[in-house]
Amino acid sequence: GEVELIRNFNTAWELRPNNFDQADSSKYVNFLLKIYKKFESRGVIQYNPVIDGKDRFYQLRLIQGNVVAETTLGQLYDIRSATLDAQNRIDALKSPDSILLQNVISISLVQNIIYDNSKNESELNELINKISTTRGLVQKGELIISTGELVNSDIYQTLISLKYDYEKELDTSDSRIYTIIGMVSLVTLLFLVQYLFIKFYRKSFYDQIKYTVLIIITQLFFVAITDFIFIAFPEWVYIVPFALLAIIIAAFLDAGVAIFVYLVTLMLLGFYAINSFEFFYTEAIVGLIAVYSVKKLSKRSDLFRAALMVFVTYIVVYISMLLIQEGSFESLSWSIIGNHAGSSVLILLAFPIIFIYEKTFEIITQLTLLELSNTNNTLLRELSIKAPGTFQHSLQVANLASEVLYEIGGDALLARTGALYHDIGKMKNPLYFVENQVAGYNPHDEITYEESAKIIIGHVLGGIEMARKARLPEQIIDFIRTHHGTRRVVYFYRLEKKQNPGMEVDKSEFTYHGPPPFSKETAVVMMADSVEAASRSLNAPDEQKINDLVDNIFNSLMEHGQFLNANITMQQISIARKVLKKKLLNIHHVRISYPD
Repeated sequence: GEVELIRNFNTAWELRPNNFDQADSSKYVNFLLKIYKKFESRGVIQYNPVIDGKDRFYQLRLIQGNVVAETTLGQLYDIRSATLDAQNRIDALKSPDSILLQNVISISLVQNIIYDNSKNESELNELINKISTTRGLVQKGELIISTGELVNSDIYQTLISLKYDYEKELDTSDSRIYTIIGMVSLVTLLFLVQYLFIKFYRKSFYDQIKYTVLIIITQLFFVAITDFIFIAFPEWVYIVPFALLAIIIAAFLDAGVAIFVYLVTLMLLGFYAINSFEFFYTEAIVGLIAVYSVKKLSKRSDLFRAALMVFVTYIVVYISMLLIQEGSFESLSWSIIGNHAGSSVLILLAFPIIFIYEKTFEIITQLTLLELSNTNNTLLRELSIKAPGTFQHSLQVANLASEVLYEIGGDALLARTGALYHDIGKMKNPLYFVENQVAGYNPHDEITYEESAKIIIGHVLGGIEMARKARLPEQIIDFIRTHHGTRRVVYFYRLEKKQNPGMEVDKSEFTYHGPPPFSKETAVVMMADSVEAASRSLNAPDEQKINDLVDNIFNSLMEHGQFLNANITMQQISIARKVLKKKLLNIHHVRISYPD
């Protein structure tokens, strides 16, 4: 005890080379006694296999005489923790005698709490003997509780037993089959609602099976992963990046579909969640914030911002629920916060997943469109060198098309990118197209009108061939194949008829192969391409000439049914007409006349 500590100190002090400073001696003794008393009062437990591996909250009973006190393993010292504590306190003195003091306290420590195995066995047997073999026994047909009756501890225990028995019976009887039927019915209903939403409110996605496959595969993947986590590691459930599902769907479809599919998936996962309300509420809010934060996912940095916003949302929701349930921060779990942080970081998996999905399903995202619209890309760079006039024309068409789609609604970036590539086929014979011709020389003068038409029409097929060789996505190739639709090369057709008035001209030789535009974006690029090219031929353009030109071209396109397969309304066509007139006036620097 304390006497032994003082004796050990005096022995060590006498062996010290300079031991004449009695003031230091007294100070050190008092300091060591203070530390020793702390250890003695809290207790230093002797090692025993029973406590090996137990956490700091493991419950213990301390018996001293006739007094029994409850404590936990974390409240007690062992030799190691006591030695470390003493060492830290002695180091804080910054004394030259620190090593001496540490040696004294180490040899003086006494384990004053001993595990009593016989007492433990005696207590355990006594508790077992007190258990009634008939408590909670209910005869068949016996009333357990009446309506309005107060539930006491005995009745509660009986009801809990009934619950366990009922669940056990479900697992071993036909009732289990009905439970499965009920779950299958609810799951089927959820998928049916999702199917109807896409069919009636997102027809463009419904018509393409690849979007349906993408959605189902993503949902099933998350359900499978989450089901495994719920069973094997339930404490890690919040590390699963559920918001990633919403981000992926939003990247390939749109925010509305992403939110709907995400909520349906959360409802499916609610069957497995331990606290289904808390799980659904937390993940629903986080998913909505994730979809909002990425919007169209047009920049790589959008994902980093989304990950940060997801983490902040997780923390706000978690702390809010903690305060509602506990009324304090005492139960704050850093492991749950760690799970939320891990889930937020895993949002960045969207980078490789989106890339894999793009290649697998042949669907392009805004990120890919931005990369393709870079004019330093190989094809566009080659176009600017071999056919500079066509390149400038493509830039103007891209600007015009995107402006129209900003006004009428649609994927402006898709149209802009498609417009940049729509005429790449002209690189094969650039001088046969007027925008690339040098003044005074026209190679069409040296060939027949039929051959000229073949070269002009061939730039579409040639462009498709070049695009496929460069592995451009099909959505971009669609702009190449549709920008002339099924129209005729009118200029050379009329010259052929004029040259051979008595002969029947084969119209198919002067007609583009099509197809006509089949989306709003391809229709708008056709409009922009037609008016931009025609406006270059205007001599001294003014407001009236440009208005008449645009009206005539639009009337011709509609007369020949070029927009019949595109999901564009008459109102949107009218708006597009006005926007193109205004933009052409700006391009040609025409002053707009205002009414008096």
